[in-house]
Amino acid sequence: MSSTDTAPSGSLGSTQDTASAGGGRRQRTRPSSAAAPVIAPARTRRRSGVLAAGVALIVVGALGAAYLTRAVGNKVAVVAVARDVQPGAVIQAADLSVAEVSTDPALHPVPARRLSGLIGQRAAVALITGSLLTDAAVTEQVLPAAGQSLVGVALQHTQLPAEPLQSGDRIRVVDPPAGQAEPPTAAPPTIPGVVVSVAGPADNGLTIVDVTVPATQAAALAARVATGRIALILDTRER
Repeated sequence: MSSTDTAPSGSLGSTQDTASAGGGRRQRTRPSSAAAPVIAPARTRRRSGVLAAGVALIVVGALGAAYLTRAVGNKVAVVAVARDVQPGAVIQAADLSVAEVSTDPALHPVPARRLSGLIGQRAAVALITGSLLTDAAVTEQVLPAAGQSLVGVALQHTQLPAEPLQSGDRIRVVDPPAGQAEPPTAAPPTIPGVVVSVAGPADNGLTIVDVTVPATQAAALAARVATGRIALILDTRER
């Protein structure tokens, strides 16, 4: 005669023991485990600000590339200086060459088509190799002009303005009082002039400024330069 013993079942942790007919081994049956919960993948947030910045950078890069392409391609032929020419010297064909440069409203070089018309004119200022030629740098007049003389003025840095001098600058050469002397009660005498070229400073610290002055005052200026007791004033550049 066989008997079956059934243990009370629980909701999740219940077990069942079953006895065989011969009173043999009892077999325990385990309930199936509950299914693991499914976690939905997190939603990816779009970073709109980062995307907008990336698009803006691409647009700026494209505009910059377009501008550079146009600037490089938009070149004009102009007259350049092939070798140094001293002020007043007659310009020869070998002194000039043609260069291609990008257009710039701040530059006013002579167009290459006018090169032949420059031959035979004179340098109004010192022409430096590699520079672009402008109309102000050439003249048909002899330098110095009639009634003018060219004088070289040697100056230490303390006798010059800190502002670099340029060809065409209007200046005055002053006769200052001797060292340790009392300041003059009246304005010292001056000689007006125009800068033609500037060279230096040399190893001895001197800067040579070539100036044109009225011929009647050239000798007086040369005498003052010999004494070293001079100073140079830069007047307005407004024209």
